[in-house]
Amino acid sequence: MGTYRRIARFLADHDGVITADQARGLGMTRGQIRSRVARDEWRATATGLYRSTCHPMTERVLVRSAVLAHHAVADRTTAAWLHGLIRSLPEVITLAADQAPRPGRWTFGDVDLVRRTYCADDVTDVDGIAVTALPTTVLLTADLIRDGSAFADRMLQKKIVTVPQLVAACERHSGRAGAPALRKLLDVVTGDSESIAERLFVELLTDAGIEGWVQQLRFEAWRLDFGWPELKVCVEIQGLAFHRAPGRLANDEAKANALERARWRRLGFTWHQLTDDPIRCIESVIEVLNQQADEVA
Repeated sequence: MGTYRRIARFLADHDGVITADQARGLGMTRGQIRSRVARDEWRATATGLYRSTCHPMTERVLVRSAVLAHHAVADRTTAAWLHGLIRSLPEVITLAADQAPRPGRWTFGDVDLVRRTYCADDVTDVDGIAVTALPTTVLLTADLIRDGSAFADRMLQKKIVTVPQLVAACERHSGRAGAPALRKLLDVVTGDSESIAERLFVELLTDAGIEGWVQQLRFEAWRLDFGWPELKVCVEIQGLAFHRAPGRLANDEAKANALERARWRRLGFTWHQLTDDPIRCIESVIEVLNQQADEVA
């Protein structure tokens, strides 16, 4: 296979992106590279990095170019996008490099470049783009985004990662900035998230001065997490989705139907709701309690 065909094949397999070193390794001379640039067949995106003008500047081209230009690994939310864990590429490309070098002439998008070295277990590739492995990606993305716990919960529920994988990744990053937040997230994932959520709900009720509730209130064949028997109001708490046992949904539906027949008002909160928006949860409880109190009166 001649140099021209080798170059064409490489560009087709790499989104039209190539470095000067890669081009020379495939048989091109420096003069041939300059000629392609002069003919506008290639355009420089950074020092020693080119994009074939036959390939449009797509998001994938942008990420591949950013990784190569910065001699970096895609991590955090950019890694999540490459792995297909999130739909949209965030505006800022997140990268990590050993020495955080600054590429020449990079003007193709905002980059959040951190100085960080990943071990071999933390790095893989997606179509030749260096990227953090799935467990590390899930962990670091969950630490960065607002609904991080819900994101990690979905990844566990879909079996994209496992709890042992997340724990191992967390241990490897125990000394980095943000490690306490990662450990807190793992404590919920590895523990009884429903019990943790119930303890949090008790704190919220106490802080709001709400009284009259009974925990684990007996109702027919079930127990209600929290109940106000005189007002016929109850609150059910759910932990992380991946913790739920098979058959739990059918049992919960049967309980909900029985409560409706008995004219109870039922509210349900997840661990994510209690941690992400506790004020709204408590406001909902107060509203329903007041409504029921008016009816009783």
